[in-house]
Amino acid sequence: LMRASDVSAARTAELEAAADAAAIGAVLERLHWSVLEFGHRELRAGAIERDDAGRGIRFHYVASGALEARHDGQPPLSMQAGDFVMMSDGGPARLHALSETLLLSGSLALSGADAIPESAMPPVLFTCGFRVHEPIFASLLETMYRESSGDRAGSGSVIERLADVVASAAVRIWLERGCGSARDLLSPARDPHLGRALDAIHDDPGSPWTVESLARLARASRSQFAEQFKDAIGDTPARYVTRVRMERAERMLRAG
Repeated sequence: LMRASDVSAARTAELEAAADAAAIGAVLERLHWSVLEFGHRELRAGAIERDDAGRGIRFHYVASGALEARHDGQPPLSMQAGDFVMMSDGGPARLHALSETLLLSGSLALSGADAIPESAMPPVLFTCGFRVHEPIFASLLETMYRESSGDRAGSGSVIERLADVVASAAVRIWLERGCGSARDLLSPARDPHLGRALDAIHDDPGSPWTVESLARLARASRSQFAEQFKDAIGDTPARYVTRVRMERAERMLRAG
């Protein structure tokens, strides 16, 4: 028979695993990606190129070959065929092809009223062996490549939808491997008091939220809360609540 302490530990582990899975699910619900740019490079062995990030979050997928990516302030990253990386801090990267390499690259933006802000994303999100562990999602990247290389109608829209799925899958496997914390990504304001108000809005957007009721959750005065909210989120509480409601309603309509 199992000891009571063993049963308790097993139950605690089950609850923690369930909480982690719920947090990852909540993160994925708030990831809404749009494509700012997508393209490819064919690098000869030994070639060195600079990749300027520009706007948004930069991503790279090694379709074939191998390379080393050096990103400002980060250790060098050795990438093999099938590896995927997202870089969010906006700095340039130095790409050194270790063999003849086909590299698929692009820039993504997080959008939507309830989306996780780009500032909450890790500077480097690396999923080693993405093709091995997520072959279906990796194949979508190669579909994006074929779409971008052709001239079929609506290819931009197709690429947009595929990129949304692929990027979310990469974040999921990164979190499942314990490389990052889903709970950290769910605290976009980095202020636990303000975070409580944001969580309440997303958990129950239909409630009759007012600045006063949200300020109480954030343990702040009405004026202090309104100012902190605008600084952190970039919108007033009332407009933010309205946007969350409209986007939730749109998703409900699409789901029937």
